[in-house]
Amino acid sequence: MSKNEGQKRSILTSTLAGTGAGFVEVLIMQPTDVLKTRYQSIRVSSNYQDFGIIKSFRKIISQEGLFALYRGTLPVMCIVTPRVSLQYTGLAMFKPLFDQIEGVLIPPGSSSAFTGICTGIMQATTLVTPLELVKIRQQTDLNKQKYSGMISTIVSIVKEEGLLALYNGLLPTIFRQSWGLAVKFTGYNTFKDLFSVANNNQPLSPWQHAISGFSANILVGILNSPPDVVKTRMQDQNVGYKSSWECAKIMLKNEGTKSFFKGATLRCIRIAPGGAIQFSTYEYLNKMISESIKV
Repeated sequence: MSKNEGQKRSILTSTLAGTGAGFVEVLIMQPTDVLKTRYQSIRVSSNYQDFGIIKSFRKIISQEGLFALYRGTLPVMCIVTPRVSLQYTGLAMFKPLFDQIEGVLIPPGSSSAFTGICTGIMQATTLVTPLELVKIRQQTDLNKQKYSGMISTIVSIVKEEGLLALYNGLLPTIFRQSWGLAVKFTGYNTFKDLFSVANNNQPLSPWQHAISGFSANILVGILNSPPDVVKTRMQDQNVGYKSSWECAKIMLKNEGTKSFFKGATLRCIRIAPGGAIQFSTYEYLNKMISESIKV
């Protein structure tokens, strides 16, 4: 097999394994994403500001029913599954390239970060921004008064606000995805390396992949909260911000620094277990698919 064919096969395997990992993660973690979005939304967060996480979940279930915890699941499925797929596609595409120039054109130990930046830009400019906007509109429409189905939500947004409205929040989404993946890839590889040293460079166990993914996503949940909050504000309905920069300045002036970390705890609750599920599932599926292709 040529080097080019091997790389193509690696990208295909990573893409398929990433798709499966994203699907599993969404099915398990969706309710926390719904509540996180509502905490961040300036329009509906007041409904939950006096409640803790458990009481907020109970309030949603009692007032809107159990399935309200899965509002926006279709766009999330359309976001997370291809986003995770693109994440591992980007990892397979860009990591070997940056590994070759690490220590020459880029600083030593930075290949994972540069891989994350390029992958994040690829994610944000393709599917993530418009689908995140649809998800947020559905999750903050408390009584299903306007945004119900995914297609009808898209049609309503385009009809009332124009086609480009689907890309509201593009800049903070690019920043969130790029910075988040730089932290995630660097953190995950660092934790994996620590386990490898402890294992005398033997293959890692599934639980070690899970802990590495969990720990990396804790870092992402905290360090990547500000652009996530700004993105949510920009994509909410009728918020009136002219730009992401204006949104950030108004938040800082009116709500203080803490406003940039609204929902950060829930985000960690959402993405830390999600990282454990995602990376362990990915590693398992990647190994299984690779062995199947060889047969």
